[in-house]
Amino acid sequence: MVQSKVKIFVACHKPCDIISNDVYTPIHVGRAVSKCKDEMTEMIGDDTCDNISAKNPYYSEMTAQYWAWKNYHDSDYIGFCHYRRYFGEEITVDNVDSYFADGTDVLLVGPVFRHYNRWNWLKTFVSSEDLAIMQMVIKKLHPDYYTTMSRYANDYVDYPLNMFLCRRELFDKYAEWIFSILFECEKYVKLSSYSRARRLYGYLAEFLMPVFFLHNGYKIKVIPFYRKDSDDTMGGLNYRQRLTRSLLRKVYFRYQTLPLEMDYSVVAGLKSDNIIIE
Repeated sequence: MVQSKVKIFVACHKPCDIISNDVYTPIHVGRAVSKCKDEMTEMIGDDTCDNISAKNPYYSEMTAQYWAWKNYHDSDYIGFCHYRRYFGEEITVDNVDSYFADGTDVLLVGPVFRHYNRWNWLKTFVSSEDLAIMQMVIKKLHPDYYTTMSRYANDYVDYPLNMFLCRRELFDKYAEWIFSILFECEKYVKLSSYSRARRLYGYLAEFLMPVFFLHNGYKIKVIPFYRKDSDDTMGGLNYRQRLTRSLLRKVYFRYQTLPLEMDYSVVAGLKSDNIIIE
């Protein structure tokens, strides 16, 4: 690939109608284990050089991020989206600098309002045991992040989808951090046999990604995102959502304990399974 100002990788796991131009580059995720190799030969795959392509059923779009971290170094800015979900504003070679001209460090999408806090939302996708493993791994590897993670977990908005855009140097720092956590979790997790639940590491990364930027005090700019298959634009909080969030935080934060407490009944169960993280 030739050097470019900005590159946004579009994670694709099956043939579909994809945006592709000088900024957006489709990448076939999970190519190492894909049944669609013949139909998707026109795009690059995440199975070359240093890669975790075979782990795509568990890591989802994170296999594209790992591949880009290890193998792609030819743009000043790097970002990620999905074959169905894109940034809601057109990002081009000509305008990308303007997004960062005010000192912004990273573009995220959203925020999306939830009627229950981010931790309870995450529990609808991830088991309590896997969340406890993640908590213990963060305490082991990056304990200074734990309070920031707790505050984000107990809020009512999120920055979803593992979508972001930032300078290459910042992406390298984030990738080193997030994959250190995911790879350590992988040593202890017992994967579910259900296909949706097996996408565990993609869910964990989606939850943790904003924590990295928030903890380090990076300046975040938020833009909407849209679904290409429906043209629905999402992101941003209306007045009612902002008010509801404020009220929920005032009521709930009065009773919450920070940092986020461990569920010790779950931890005891993990010990019974000979899963001990120290």
